[in-house]
Amino acid sequence: MADEMGIFETMYTMRAMRRLKPDPVPLETIRKILEAGTQAPSGQNLQAWAFVVLQDPDKKKFFQERYHKAILDRFGEGMTPDPNDTSSFARTVRSALHLAEHMHEAPVLLLVCGKRDWPFAVPKDKRVGHAPPSYGSIYPCVQNILLACRALGLGASLTTMHQMFEDELHQRVGIPDDYGVVATIPIGFPSGKFGPVKRRPAPDVTHFDTWGQHQPA
Repeated sequence: MADEMGIFETMYTMRAMRRLKPDPVPLETIRKILEAGTQAPSGQNLQAWAFVVLQDPDKKKFFQERYHKAILDRFGEGMTPDPNDTSSFARTVRSALHLAEHMHEAPVLLLVCGKRDWPFAVPKDKRVGHAPPSYGSIYPCVQNILLACRALGLGASLTTMHQMFEDELHQRVGIPDDYGVVATIPIGFPSGKFGPVKRRPAPDVTHFDTWGQHQPA
C-alpha cells in the first residue's frame, strides 16, 4: 500500500484507472475510503449518501453483463478503434471497453447512492414519479472517495451507465425506492501506473465577469 500523499500531488496524478487487478482490497481500506467520502460537505448537512459495496461474484457478474450490454447499445458494436489508432481518444475507448468486459473482476464495485430530493427548479405540479437523488450533495462525497483511492494507491473510475438498468439493479441488491444510484466506482489495485495527467490549462477555460473575457478587467 502506498504512503498517503499530499492533496495537490493526489489531485494532479489521479486519473481514471479502468484496468484493475483482481487482488482483494482489505476491508479496513474500504472502510477508510468510505469514511473519507462521509467527510464531504452536503446540502443542509443532510449527509444523504449511502453505499452498497458489491463483492459477491454473482452480483458483480450481474452488473457487468448489463453494463457491457448498455455500453454496446449506447455506442454501437463497432466502437472499437482501429488497432493502428494510438490517439488519446482511442486509448480511452479501449480502456472503457476493457472495463465493460472485465467489470466483474474488479474486487469492489461501489454503488454510491443518494436520498431522492426534487430540485428547486421543478415545481410541485411537475413532480411525477421518483425524484432524482440530490447530485450536488453526493458528488463531493464521490470525489472524496476517488481522491482517497488515489492517495492509498488504488485505482478507481467514476461510471454512470448503471442508469440504463437502474430499476433492475435496485431489485437485485435491495436498494429502497427513496434512494437513487448516483455513481458506480470500480475499485482495485491498478494494472497501469499513475502519473501526471494532461488537462486543458485553467486560464483557457476561465472567464472573468463576462464569457470570453479571459483576464480580469
